[in-house]
Amino acid sequence: MTKGKKGRVAQPSPEQLLEAIPDYAQKLKDARELFLANVVMFGEIPGPTFRETKRTQFLLDRFHESDLHDVAMDESGNASAILPGAERANVILVAAHADTVFEEDSHPAMVVGQDSITGPGIADNSLGMAAIASLPMLLELLDIQLADDLVLVGTTKSLGRGNLQGMKHFLSTRQVPIRTGVCVEGAEQGRLSYSGLGMLRGEIKLKVPSDYDWNRFGASGAIGHLARLVNGIMEIPIPREPKTRIAFGSLRCGTSYDTVPRRGALRFEIRSEEDTMLAELEAKLRDIIDEFSLQHGTELSMEIIARGSNCGIPFSHPLVKRTRQIMDALEINPMVTPSAGDLSALIDAGNPGVTVGITTVENSREENETISIKPIFQGLAQLIGLLQAIDSGHCDES
Repeated sequence: MTKGKKGRVAQPSPEQLLEAIPDYAQKLKDARELFLANVVMFGEIPGPTFRETKRTQFLLDRFHESDLHDVAMDESGNASAILPGAERANVILVAAHADTVFEEDSHPAMVVGQDSITGPGIADNSLGMAAIASLPMLLELLDIQLADDLVLVGTTKSLGRGNLQGMKHFLSTRQVPIRTGVCVEGAEQGRLSYSGLGMLRGEIKLKVPSDYDWNRFGASGAIGHLARLVNGIMEIPIPREPKTRIAFGSLRCGTSYDTVPRRGALRFEIRSEEDTMLAELEAKLRDIIDEFSLQHGTELSMEIIARGSNCGIPFSHPLVKRTRQIMDALEINPMVTPSAGDLSALIDAGNPGVTVGITTVENSREENETISIKPIFQGLAQLIGLLQAIDSGHCDES
C-alpha cells in the first residue's frame, strides 16, 4: 500500500480490498518456484512433536534472509520474528505449527508432480510453515506494506502429547498485546475455524499379567482384550446434542505372527461442544476400564495426555465476517469447523483469531499425503487479504 501525506499507510476500504484480492492470486504465481521450493524443503525436514528443532531452525534461517527483526527461538523451541509495520501501533500474530504426526524416519524426498506434491506431513503442516516463511517475500511482490507489525511464529509441541505447549508458552511470555491472530494450516482450503472445541485425548494401556489364567472364560492376548474394550466403549450412548464424538486413533500390539502379545495400547480422543459432557465421558471410560480389569484379569490404566476447553469468538464477529467475504471474493467455499489446535490456545488466552487453510489435500495424515499446487495461490491471496483487512481495522469489534 502507498503512504499518505504524513507517512501513514493508506488503508483500503472493505470494497476496495475485496475488489483487489482476486488479482493477488494471479500475481502470486510469479513466486511459484521460490514458494514451492520452501514447501518442499520444509517437507523434507523431519518434525515429530518434541523434536521440531531442525524445522524451526530452518524457519529462523528464512527469517534472517528476509532481514526480519527480533529473530529468536524461545525456551519452548518456537521460532519467531517481526516484520515491522509502517506505524507499529498494533501486533498481528501469524502462526503455523511446526510439528508433524510422523517420526524422523518417515520423511523421504517429496515427490513433485505437475500440479501436486506428495510426502508425509506436506499438508500438515509443511505448507503452513512455508506460508509464514514466505510472507515477507509475497507482500513485497504485491507491493503491500502493513501499518501493524506482523509477528510470525512457528510453534512447537502442538500435536498429540504436545498439548499446544508451544503456543501456550509463546502467549504467556509475550509482552505486547495481540490485536488479532491467524493460524495457518496447509489444508483444507476453505477451512474457517473461529472456535476451539472441547477435547480430551488419552491412551489406555493394557497388560496381561504374568500369572494370567489362560484357561479362564474369555482368555485372550492383548489384541483380543483391546478389541473387546473398543466394543464396550462404542456402546456408550453419544448424544446428538451437544455434538460429541469418540475417535480411536491407533491400536498398538504385538511384534510377530506367532506370539500372543501381552501388552497393548489404545489411543483415543473425545470431542464435545460441552465441557460437562467431556467430564461425563471420562468418568464412564474409567468405570469401563475398572470393570474390564476385574472381569478379564488384566491390568488397565488410562492416561490423559491433553485437554482442551470450548472457547471461541461469535459467528457475528467482524473477523469472521471479513474472512467469509474474502473467501467469497476468491470463490472459496467456507467450511466452518472448530479447532483443537493452536487457535484454541490463542482464543483461550483472550485473543480474537481464526484458522484458515491454503490448499486441497488427499490422503490426509498418511505417508502419501498429497497437496494440489494450483489452489495454493488462492489460499495465499486469502491469507494476505485477511491480514490487510485486520491491518485496516475492518476486523475489529466496535
